[in-house]
Amino acid sequence: MQSIRIVAIPTEVAEAVRATLRAPVYGFPAHAELATDDAPCRHCLRTFVAGKDRRILFTYDRFTGVESLPQPGPVYVHADACPRYVEDAIFPEELRGSPRTVEAYARGRRLLAQEIVSDGKFEPAIEKLFAITDVNYLQVNSTTAGCFTFRIERASASSRSYNEIQ
Repeated sequence: MQSIRIVAIPTEVAEAVRATLRAPVYGFPAHAELATDDAPCRHCLRTFVAGKDRRILFTYDRFTGVESLPQPGPVYVHADACPRYVEDAIFPEELRGSPRTVEAYARGRRLLAQEIVSDGKFEPAIEKLFAITDVNYLQVNSTTAGCFTFRIERASASSRSYNEIQ
Protein backbone atom coordinates (compact mmCIF):
# COMPACT_ATOMS: atom_id res chain seq x y z
CA MET A 1 0.00 0.00 0.00
CA GLN A 2 1.19 3.50 -0.75
CA SER A 3 2.26 5.77 2.10
CA ILE A 4 -0.54 7.81 3.59
CA ARG A 5 -0.99 10.52 6.20
CA ILE A 6 -3.81 10.27 8.73
CA VAL A 7 -4.87 13.87 9.40
CA ALA A 8 -6.77 14.43 12.65
CA ILE A 9 -8.04 17.88 13.60
CA PRO A 10 -5.21 20.25 14.56
CA THR A 11 -4.08 20.56 18.16
CA GLU A 12 -4.71 24.32 18.03
CA VAL A 13 -8.39 23.67 17.28
CA ALA A 14 -8.78 21.15 20.10
CA GLU A 15 -7.02 23.47 22.57
CA ALA A 16 -9.12 26.47 21.54
CA VAL A 17 -12.37 24.53 21.97
CA ARG A 18 -11.28 23.30 25.40
CA ALA A 19 -10.30 26.82 26.49
CA THR A 20 -13.36 28.68 25.19
CA LEU A 21 -16.11 26.06 24.88
CA ARG A 22 -16.85 27.61 21.50
CA ALA A 23 -16.64 26.21 17.98
CA PRO A 24 -13.76 27.62 15.93
CA VAL A 25 -14.76 29.96 13.09
CA TYR A 26 -18.47 29.85 13.95
CA GLY A 27 -18.38 30.71 17.66
CA PHE A 28 -21.29 28.39 18.42
CA PRO A 29 -21.38 27.14 22.02
CA ALA A 30 -19.73 23.78 22.59
CA HIS A 31 -21.23 21.17 24.88
CA ALA A 32 -19.19 19.28 27.50
CA GLU A 33 -20.49 15.97 28.84
CA LEU A 34 -19.57 12.59 30.21
CA ALA A 35 -19.22 10.17 27.29
CA THR A 36 -22.25 7.93 26.79
CA ASP A 37 -20.79 5.83 23.95
CA ASP A 38 -17.50 4.90 22.32
CA ALA A 39 -17.38 7.55 19.59
CA PRO A 40 -13.83 8.71 18.72
CA CYS A 41 -12.05 11.89 19.69
CA ARG A 42 -11.23 13.69 16.41
CA HIS A 43 -7.84 14.80 17.78
CA CYS A 44 -6.25 11.61 19.16
CA LEU A 45 -8.60 9.24 17.25
CA ARG A 46 -9.08 7.07 20.33
CA THR A 47 -12.55 6.04 21.39
CA PHE A 48 -14.14 7.48 24.50
CA VAL A 49 -14.77 5.24 27.49
CA ALA A 50 -18.49 5.58 28.23
CA GLY A 51 -19.19 6.71 31.76
CA LYS A 52 -15.55 7.68 32.35
CA ASP A 53 -14.21 10.14 29.75
CA ARG A 54 -15.41 13.72 29.47
CA ARG A 55 -15.81 15.04 25.94
CA ILE A 56 -16.74 18.22 24.14
CA LEU A 57 -19.16 18.32 21.22
CA PHE A 58 -18.67 21.23 18.81
CA THR A 59 -19.20 22.34 15.21
CA TYR A 60 -16.23 21.74 12.91
CA ASP A 61 -15.74 22.26 9.18
CA ARG A 62 -14.44 18.94 7.87
CA PHE A 63 -12.95 20.67 4.83
CA THR A 64 -10.83 23.11 6.85
CA GLY A 65 -7.39 23.33 5.31
CA VAL A 66 -8.27 21.71 1.99
CA GLU A 67 -11.26 23.58 0.54
CA SER A 68 -12.72 27.07 0.80
CA LEU A 69 -16.38 25.98 0.69
CA PRO A 70 -17.27 24.84 4.21
CA GLN A 71 -19.38 21.91 5.35
CA PRO A 72 -19.61 22.10 9.15
CA GLY A 73 -20.89 19.31 11.34
CA PRO A 74 -20.67 17.91 14.87
CA VAL A 75 -17.47 16.33 16.24
CA TYR A 76 -16.06 15.38 19.64
CA VAL A 77 -12.71 15.92 21.35
CA HIS A 78 -11.57 14.85 24.81
CA ALA A 79 -12.32 17.54 27.40
CA ASP A 80 -8.79 17.02 28.76
CA ALA A 81 -5.66 17.37 26.65
CA CYS A 82 -4.74 14.36 24.53
CA PRO A 83 -1.92 13.79 22.02
CA ARG A 84 -2.77 14.32 18.36
CA TYR A 85 -2.81 11.16 16.26
CA VAL A 86 0.52 10.72 14.49
CA GLU A 87 0.09 11.55 10.80
CA ASP A 88 2.43 8.88 9.48
CA ALA A 89 0.72 6.16 11.50
CA ILE A 90 -1.46 3.42 10.10
CA PHE A 91 -5.26 3.42 10.12
CA PRO A 92 -6.37 3.87 13.77
CA GLU A 93 -6.77 0.38 15.25
CA GLU A 94 -9.52 1.45 17.66
CA LEU A 95 -11.71 2.49 14.72
CA ARG A 96 -11.48 -0.76 12.76
CA GLY A 97 -14.42 -2.24 14.67
CA SER A 98 -16.93 0.42 13.66
CA PRO A 99 -18.30 0.96 10.15
CA ARG A 100 -16.78 3.95 8.35
CA THR A 101 -17.49 5.50 4.99
CA VAL A 102 -14.37 6.52 3.07
CA GLU A 103 -15.06 9.28 0.53
CA ALA A 104 -12.72 10.21 -2.33
CA TYR A 105 -12.53 13.91 -3.24
CA ALA A 106 -11.02 15.94 -6.06
CA ARG A 107 -10.15 19.62 -5.61
CA GLY A 108 -13.24 21.78 -5.44
CA ARG A 109 -14.86 19.40 -2.95
CA ARG A 110 -16.00 17.12 -5.77
CA LEU A 111 -17.01 13.73 -4.42
CA LEU A 112 -15.78 11.10 -6.88
CA ALA A 113 -16.48 7.83 -5.07
CA GLN A 114 -17.09 6.25 -1.69
CA GLU A 115 -16.56 2.91 -0.02
CA ILE A 116 -18.36 1.65 3.07
CA VAL A 117 -16.06 -0.49 5.20
CA SER A 118 -17.69 -2.57 7.91
CA ASP A 119 -15.18 -5.44 8.21
CA GLY A 120 -12.21 -3.38 9.48
CA LYS A 121 -10.22 -3.87 6.26
CA PHE A 122 -9.66 -0.24 5.28
CA GLU A 123 -6.42 -0.58 3.33
CA PRO A 124 -7.98 -2.11 0.18
CA ALA A 125 -10.64 0.63 0.11
CA ILE A 126 -8.03 3.36 0.58
CA GLU A 127 -5.86 1.89 -2.17
CA LYS A 128 -8.84 1.55 -4.54
CA LEU A 129 -10.01 5.13 -3.96
CA PHE A 130 -6.54 6.68 -4.34
CA ALA A 131 -6.20 4.79 -7.66
CA ILE A 132 -9.02 6.89 -9.13
CA THR A 133 -7.80 9.67 -11.41
CA ASP A 134 -8.16 13.16 -9.88
CA VAL A 135 -8.54 12.00 -6.25
CA ASN A 136 -6.66 14.44 -4.03
CA TYR A 137 -7.69 13.28 -0.54
CA LEU A 138 -10.08 11.02 1.34
CA GLN A 139 -12.50 11.85 4.13
CA VAL A 140 -13.42 9.17 6.67
CA ASN A 141 -16.84 9.48 8.28
CA SER A 142 -18.93 7.45 10.68
CA THR A 143 -21.29 5.29 8.62
CA THR A 144 -23.86 5.16 11.42
CA ALA A 145 -23.85 8.84 12.47
CA GLY A 146 -22.54 10.40 9.25
CA CYS A 147 -20.09 12.73 11.00
CA PHE A 148 -16.50 13.45 10.04
CA THR A 149 -13.74 11.40 11.69
CA PHE A 150 -10.47 12.32 9.89
CA ARG A 151 -8.85 12.96 6.49
CA ILE A 152 -6.36 10.77 4.63
CA GLU A 153 -3.77 12.24 2.28
CA ARG A 154 -0.98 10.73 0.23
CA ALA A 155 2.33 11.02 2.07
CA SER A 156 4.36 12.05 -0.98
CA ALA A 157 5.89 15.52 -1.09
CA SER A 158 4.05 16.29 -4.34
CA SER A 159 0.67 16.09 -2.61
CA ARG A 160 1.28 18.28 0.43
CA SER A 161 -1.77 19.47 2.31
CA TYR A 162 -3.43 22.74 1.41
CA ASN A 163 -2.05 24.41 4.56
CA GLU A 164 1.53 23.51 3.64
CA ILE A 165 1.13 24.98 0.14
CA GLN A 166 -0.29 28.33 1.29
